[in-house]
Amino acid sequence: MHKEIKRALDNIKKEKFLSLSNILVMTVTFLVLGMFVIVISLTQTAIRYLESQAQITVFFKDDFTQDNILTIKNKYEMDNRIDIINYVSKDEAFRIFSEINKDEPVLLESISASILPASLEIKTKNIKHLSTLAEEFIHLDGVEDVRFFKDVIEKFKFWSSVFYLGGFTLLAVFMFISYSIIMYTLKATINAKGVELSILKLVGASDTYVKNPFVYQGMMFGFISSGIAGILILLLSIVVTISGSLKNGILLGFIYGFSIHPIVFALVLSVLLMAFGGYLGYLGSSIAVKKYLKY
Repeated sequence: MHKEIKRALDNIKKEKFLSLSNILVMTVTFLVLGMFVIVISLTQTAIRYLESQAQITVFFKDDFTQDNILTIKNKYEMDNRIDIINYVSKDEAFRIFSEINKDEPVLLESISASILPASLEIKTKNIKHLSTLAEEFIHLDGVEDVRFFKDVIEKFKFWSSVFYLGGFTLLAVFMFISYSIIMYTLKATINAKGVELSILKLVGASDTYVKNPFVYQGMMFGFISSGIAGILILLLSIVVTISGSLKNGILLGFIYGFSIHPIVFALVLSVLLMAFGGYLGYLGSSIAVKKYLKY
């Protein structure tokens, strides 16, 4: 194996320009792959954050007492669908209103706590429960209105789904490009060594002896290019961490409530890229050798 790896390295050294060109193209390809994974993950993080901020606001009639509202609050605190439920009194609503409109003194003079409704602010454990709960609350005695930004959330999820499909399609395209690059790289190398390989076969060299250096060469291209891409992604994650962005980490959409530190995420992604790069190099080179050497 050591001799075969040495022969693969010799092949790379003899074709320095070709090897560097292909490593550069593959590095860009793997970097784009990694960046798409990151963008998809960040979009998922944004969706999860939006879902965590989405809430139902239940406004009550003026003649509905605080005790009645708190009774409803206590009842729904036991509901497994609800994550957080807060009571906002008339005075608290006026304080919030005053803070928001502190630069509008004329408006504040015309508004008092008595005309603002008391309310319950409700956040659910899963965004799908918002509509169901909104329907339940609107039919309760004493409820004047129920509001939540259903349309905004649904549109955001729709466009994010479109983005996922487009992103994964592009990922598949770049994977195919990486595979094709390895195939054509080894094809060029094999064609350049056609006479040498023919002589080796004539003097009795085994199929393994002839093909293994090319397989190792493809794996090296995959490891080196994906490794460089992984290092660049890791450096980017360090910059993002130092800048203070993503303080709460990256949320994984398929694991509710789970977040991962950006640097840890970049490390895991880099390792996966290298594993994928090595495997793609092995697969592409193996098929190339079989196809062009006719094994």
